[in-house]
Amino acid sequence: MHRNLLLVPLLCFSLPSLAMQALDDDSLASVNGQSGISMEISGGGWSAGNVSYSEDGKTVALKDVSNRPASGSTATSTTKIDVVGNQMVVEHKASPQQLAVNNIEMAGSSKSFGSFRAFYTLGATLKVKGGGASGVSGIGLDDSKLSLTDVTFYYRDNGFDLIVNGMSFDAYLNAAYVDIVSGGSGKEIKLDLGNLRLVANIGGISLDLAHSDAVSGVPATPGSPDTRDPNYSKSFGSLNLDLRLGGSLSIGSGGASGQGIRIRPNLTISNSLFQYQDEGVLRAENFSGVLSSTNGLTFDLESDGVGTYAQVKFPDLRLNATLGGLIIGNASNQKLGSLGIDLNFLDDGAKQNWLKLRPGGDPNSGLKGVTADVSWNMVNSSVSLTDNGNSMWFSGLRTNGTGQITLDLTKSCAAGASTSCYAGTQSDMSKGNYNGHFDGLRLGLNNVKGSYSFDGLRVGTANAPLQGGTELLVLMEIFPAYDFTLNGQLTIQPGGNVGSGVRYNADFYVTEARAAITVDENGRGLWLSGTSYDMHFRDGTLDIASGAAGEKGGVELRKGTYWSKLDVSDVRWGDRATGTSLGRIMLKRFEQGSSLALSSGGAGALCVGASGGTASACGAAGGRWEDRGNEGVSVKLKSVFVRDTAVDTAVNGVATDEKRNQVLWETNRSGGNGTGAQLVIDNFSTSDGDPNNPNANTYGVNADLNLDVAPTKVKVKSGANAGTNVTPDPLGFAVNGRITFKEVNVDRLQNVHPTGGAVTAMYGIKAQNADIRANLTATPIN
Repeated sequence: MHRNLLLVPLLCFSLPSLAMQALDDDSLASVNGQSGISMEISGGGWSAGNVSYSEDGKTVALKDVSNRPASGSTATSTTKIDVVGNQMVVEHKASPQQLAVNNIEMAGSSKSFGSFRAFYTLGATLKVKGGGASGVSGIGLDDSKLSLTDVTFYYRDNGFDLIVNGMSFDAYLNAAYVDIVSGGSGKEIKLDLGNLRLVANIGGISLDLAHSDAVSGVPATPGSPDTRDPNYSKSFGSLNLDLRLGGSLSIGSGGASGQGIRIRPNLTISNSLFQYQDEGVLRAENFSGVLSSTNGLTFDLESDGVGTYAQVKFPDLRLNATLGGLIIGNASNQKLGSLGIDLNFLDDGAKQNWLKLRPGGDPNSGLKGVTADVSWNMVNSSVSLTDNGNSMWFSGLRTNGTGQITLDLTKSCAAGASTSCYAGTQSDMSKGNYNGHFDGLRLGLNNVKGSYSFDGLRVGTANAPLQGGTELLVLMEIFPAYDFTLNGQLTIQPGGNVGSGVRYNADFYVTEARAAITVDENGRGLWLSGTSYDMHFRDGTLDIASGAAGEKGGVELRKGTYWSKLDVSDVRWGDRATGTSLGRIMLKRFEQGSSLALSSGGAGALCVGASGGTASACGAAGGRWEDRGNEGVSVKLKSVFVRDTAVDTAVNGVATDEKRNQVLWETNRSGGNGTGAQLVIDNFSTSDGDPNNPNANTYGVNADLNLDVAPTKVKVKSGANAGTNVTPDPLGFAVNGRITFKEVNVDRLQNVHPTGGAVTAMYGIKAQNADIRANLTATPIN
């Protein structure tokens, strides 16, 4: 270490006279020096066997913590401190380093949260001034920058790695202050962000499930094999953020009870950019919002009969955000418009908002991972869509529930059983009750009991009259109200159908469910009551596609091989629990090659009530020409139904195969399900209807929906002005739809008696070349 100090001699020793004399101004002018302090540090880093935090008798510990050179045996850093004007300027530069934590544990538990490593380069230029936001005390920062570059992060769970690479963070601080203020139950450290710009990039996220060291997976010996998992070279996609932040963040002592930490956010985001990049883009060119809490978020260490956990509570929290200039798919696409969310979390008696983090994940996934007990209660929230200046709100959104979620890196036993994988108890991995693991990042869902509902739609203004129209979204299985118990798993891997993206395998088991097809503000409508719903996905993908020439691209969800069973004990009209039952409905689906695509841009200009490609042609045909603008949402659903070629099992003459397309309606039950008369549409499937290739089945049933918020023509229903148009044209939720298929086949239509068995009423039903078009706009009745 060396220091260069500015020496300003006021006295000098004169050798000839051996006496001290004062220097004059000319002599002082000839003195040269450098101001400030410069520190150079070099070494092999540091390590600690244990770093722990204790609170209320509970402890979380970081084991084998170290910070060492990223390569070689020596790391260097340079720090310069100077005073320029009324500011202290600190400049810091360092060579690449590696931070490692071998295990994250909680006292008293044999499990852990796993381990991590981070390779990084740290740099900073800080211009510090005295005086906080009040200008009297505290610290201020102007024209300052903090940067983390060349970051690669590894999270390890039971020997498997989640890898975040190509990561960088640059924070530009101006008019930022740090103060100690009075707040909450005592003193708080308050960080006023001033004008903070945060630029963050993630080049890609990948997995290494080969029990190798992802860093040194490529051996130093030439010709030796690469021991990394093939997923290492695949990516979930890249992320870019350019956020302009304001507001404040306050940190105080004391959690929800006893010791702990309390953080009160009051953050604002304005004029920011969000972009996810796959083959296409998901980009919000004007991202803004607010994150705030009055009581704050509390962090505590607690324990119960299960063990010790870290708890986060947020009795009140508001997230309001607008994704403006939203583009999905091709960067040259028309915009969706803007998507807004206003989410309000608020404790209400037993309905609370908290998160309990426990070490260890799924019991069959080793001793590492994360388990989260969750509880949530969201009230009076909304989701809005603005399309060419016209807005629509899904108003009165409410949801609450509890459950447990696990997070693990897992591996299947497809290549042979070993201690690093879990095969489950079901030998046939294609069965619905398969409970083994797949390769990837596994999200486990255990007894998640919840519900959601929203009051209805509002168009024009946020306080406009409530109206119907949500029924138009049931085709996408978005219900106006839904109660459920959810179990299952979702396992994802990097790499989509093409290039970056997501591959997934999933099993969802919904029980004790009630879903509304249509419902009014009093909870009365058409309900699917006493519902169970099993869904299974194999080798599905999720991509943001740019689209081929002339196509929009967008979010593309491919189901892979999909089979499901929806069993509704009672279709009720009126109250969800006591309304009149229309009988039991069961729907089985077996699909391969089905997909859902979502892109920005709605219907644009179209002819309503007739056919015509121009306004004049439409009017001549008796239609009405409407231009719904260049914004909106387009949805394409494709369902390819596969024929079951053999009956494996049957009851009372009705096939019970899991992978089979079937609709069953049952009435006049004397007891439970299966005791009434049934009408069964059995083994339906799609086909391309090609005589030269009768097995071709790629077209399926297509549903194309264009969603817009747009004005439309409405006539007065009664009174003196009956039959005249309402003026001005009222805004509504407009859905332009088209359903097409080439061929749909049904093996047989069965009538089934509970004791007499099944009788085939019709055999070999076929429908071909359907093209059904509809245009509906939901507007307020008044």
